[in-house]
Amino acid sequence: MYIKHYSRCSSVREIVVVWNKGIPPQPGDFDSAVPVRIRVEKNNSLNNRFRVDPLIKTRAVLELDDDIMMTCDDIERGFKVWREHPDRIVGFYPRLINSSPLKYRGEKHARKHNGYNMILTGAAFIDATVAFQRYWSPEAEAGRALVDNYFNCEDLLMNYLYANASSSSVVEYVKPAWAVDTSKLSGVAISRNTQAHYGVRSNCLTKFAGMYGGLTHRKAEFSSRKDGWDV
Repeated sequence: MYIKHYSRCSSVREIVVVWNKGIPPQPGDFDSAVPVRIRVEKNNSLNNRFRVDPLIKTRAVLELDDDIMMTCDDIERGFKVWREHPDRIVGFYPRLINSSPLKYRGEKHARKHNGYNMILTGAAFIDATVAFQRYWSPEAEAGRALVDNYFNCEDLLMNYLYANASSSSVVEYVKPAWAVDTSKLSGVAISRNTQAHYGVRSNCLTKFAGMYGGLTHRKAEFSSRKDGWDV
């Protein structure tokens, strides 16, 4: 976790660590310029990252995997775009879901087709007053069960729930100047086995589309915003 680094980004007010398994650290263990809160969960579930948390004091929440390193400048750019589009998922990892049958692919596929209709929440801004309630609604129960079954796809589910709640665009991409997924360097990421990982996520796409409707008609093009941060 890069708490020291992110705590020094100018718009950060608090860092919440969602602790799913094992003995949690103490907040005082971290070198941080802002308060750190360890939220210890009862079970090891990826759904926990989107749990309703009444202690969160800001409307904007940056969902960030603990193995993602980005610059503060990129985070501030993303936050600016989110303030302009608070009803959307604003983030740094775009995907395009456009095939039949549905197939999960990486960013290169989105680039090849000059568009995206999904933003991964491993690094993305969402509205805490809306997104968490939406994720834990009765309508999302079947989707959450699928996430627990696969121990995967919580980010995909959030995108489908946003799309299901709106008839307009629900995602905005911001190109990071520099970002590293350190789990891929250490070999601990589930995505290390890319073929198996993508297969699971393709299954999730098919099931979520059946539950909440499709995304294929929601394509947004790169380089469509005036700020030039979505190239």
